[in-house]
Amino acid sequence: MTRVIGFLGGNHYDFISYVGHVLSEMNFQVLLVDYTPLQELMATVPEYVFQKVTEYRDLFYIGAPEITEIKQYIEEETYDFILIDFEYSSKGREFFLCHSICFVTDMQRHHLEIVENLKLPSKIERFLVVKEESPIRKMSFYLRRMITEMKLQESNYFSCPWGERERKNQMRCQYQYDIPWERTSSSMKRIVWSLVRRWLEYQEREEIGILHLPTGGMI
Repeated sequence: MTRVIGFLGGNHYDFISYVGHVLSEMNFQVLLVDYTPLQELMATVPEYVFQKVTEYRDLFYIGAPEITEIKQYIEEETYDFILIDFEYSSKGREFFLCHSICFVTDMQRHHLEIVENLKLPSKIERFLVVKEESPIRKMSFYLRRMITEMKLQESNYFSCPWGERERKNQMRCQYQYDIPWERTSSSMKRIVWSLVRRWLEYQEREEIGILHLPTGGMI
């Protein structure tokens, strides 16, 4: 069964790349889909043909495909995982293809409000990853209230310190066409690994006996 994970937010192409890299290292076939207006994720690939699948770094990429094409990949189980990059604003129809939605956002209030007000079917599992950069006290109060009102499980919320190191790694994804996993902070690796394990556990429950989770540490 193909598992579809949607990522909502802006400038998180590095985060999706990390998730795709970890899954690929575990020998899963992974398709990364870019639905962002500026094609942020596709800018991490040196050469590609628009709306055509491109293989690079043992991952598969496609920019702005038709929704019928994604449905076909899901039905045919062409890939083990499909990771879809949305921006903060989306028509929303693609959300319904997803088994899980992962919000990846900074602490700016107008971005958090978009996340808070988005209506999703209850069957879609939700995760929240917040990039914390110079937080102030009122930010924490607002975020806690938001998590409560969204009825988000505490185990589905992750906070990641965001500084110069993370920004440089993000730039490396586009300018060096590299996924700088080895340079990534331990905080970021823990978050990525925690999410991957959760999604693999879901997959394992649906396909009993097919997957075997590694018991060791992070890749």
